Amino acid sequence: MGISGRVSCFFYFAVSIQNSVLMDKTITWLIKGAALVFIGGCLIAYLNLEKKPSLIFSKPSIEDLKYKQLDKKRANAEFAAKRDFVDYNKFGSTIFCNSSMNSWIESINYSKQMDLYIFGKDTNLSEWDNAIKDYENDRSRCRDFNP
Repeated sequence: MGISGRVSCFFYFAVSIQNSVLMDKTITWLIKGAALVFIGGCLIAYLNLEKKPSLIFSKPSIEDLKYKQLDKKRANAEFAAKRDFVDYNKFGSTIFCNSSMNSWIESINYSKQMDLYIFGKDTNLSEWDNAIKDYENDRSRCRDFNP
């Protein structure tokens, strides 16, 4: 083998080493990318199985913080309405009657928001709207009286 044979063998060896190093880097990055996708998929599956809110697959439920917050506000409005109605019967002032009716309307509005949050646009709000109209009619009949 002459010098030209040795040089060509050396270049062939150098090119094959360079290609294998390049292939090793490519394969390494492919393996890292596949591992990252696999770990991400496992994390999403874990969050959905454990009923934790996932950013990708989350659906509104009655266990969400927003729903619980609306439910708490609705319960507080109902409590205020009942308390003000007791005060109206006790003192006979229109202020308590109006306040009670406004609190009932506020409670119904929170119930409406809760239904919208859970069911979306498919919610039938006519029931809530009719209840609000009834309370507004009752509020217009509030009168002062002496207990």
